[in-house]
Amino acid sequence: MSLPDGYHWDNIKKKLHFFGKDGILLWKNPTLKNMLTPLIEQLGESFYFLLVAYEASEGAKQNYNYIITRKNSDFEQGFEIWAGVVASAGWGFMSLKSVDWRNNKAILVIEDPFELVIRETQNINDNLPLICGKASGIFSIAMNCSMRALVTAIETRNERKYATIEILPTEATLKSELEELNAREGHTRYEHLQILNKKLQETQSELEAANRRLTELAIKDDLTGAFNRRFFLAQAAQHHSYQVRYKMPVSVMMLDIDHFKKVNDTYGHHAGDLALIEFSNTCIENLRDTDMFSRLGGEEFAISMPGLDLSQAMLTAEKIRQLIEKLEIQYEDNITISFTVSIGVVEMQQKESLESALNRADKALYQAKHNGRNRVVSV
Repeated sequence: MSLPDGYHWDNIKKKLHFFGKDGILLWKNPTLKNMLTPLIEQLGESFYFLLVAYEASEGAKQNYNYIITRKNSDFEQGFEIWAGVVASAGWGFMSLKSVDWRNNKAILVIEDPFELVIRETQNINDNLPLICGKASGIFSIAMNCSMRALVTAIETRNERKYATIEILPTEATLKSELEELNAREGHTRYEHLQILNKKLQETQSELEAANRRLTELAIKDDLTGAFNRRFFLAQAAQHHSYQVRYKMPVSVMMLDIDHFKKVNDTYGHHAGDLALIEFSNTCIENLRDTDMFSRLGGEEFAISMPGLDLSQAMLTAEKIRQLIEKLEIQYEDNITISFTVSIGVVEMQQKESLESALNRADKALYQAKHNGRNRVVSV
């Protein structure tokens, strides 16, 4: 199973990222379902649901604080903003359909919840443990009593799945239910799960070590560590599709080192390679994790920046221009290499192709060169 769009497994940090931010999935591609199935088999559906829901509810205080500090502390407006953050993390589109503060009740509907991609059980209530756990915790705090969130319906409309979650008062808590289940069935299955996971991880580690280098060779430039042209074009196209779907801005930047041939001719190709490496490192260190930095070829680079409009992208471009202008590279004895960069920036339009946006950014870059280099131009 391949990971959904926007997800990337970081082999070094052993974390899953969604556009550079920590993701919510539990296991690495491509064995997500294969790893989850034995986990559920060992724990049982109900135990698995309670364990994940309880852990999610424990972290709900931070979510609740976020919600009530939005929009003048109005809970329902704050929840809508939080739901937008949840959607951007790939959890699904959540809407608060009703809240009854007098009787302590609420109903949520979530469109395309990613947990249903991982697993969907015959028992409707045992679906979406992560979302249900978060909702249980948030509304328990908001309504000052123990609340329990459960899926009550799953429907498919226009090839999209919609899950209804009802949140009602309960005399028990997720923690007490988990403790009761532990006491009734014992810890042997959980202990067995730990042994099983350890064996699976040991087997995985050897494969991961071999695959890590192959993955890097496939998507990265050997010299600079920047993403290569092919991977950049594929990922930038995904950024554009998310722009259309989530109605978020995406900007594209083209960069070209000024008079780079002079560096090679004066100091040699080794110095030129060092300059490309230091240039790339400076750019990467001053970009967000969500930005896609690529070497297109030679001294030409590109950046795709999801979530940034033109004005924000221009600020980033100007910051990079100034940093490169001040960059001094020590090469051999008493030799300091310095150079500047010209940058073209555009914001992708809703119905514009990636090729068109890159062409416009290239024209802006040409204009920057024509106007004297070491500058940022937008169109």
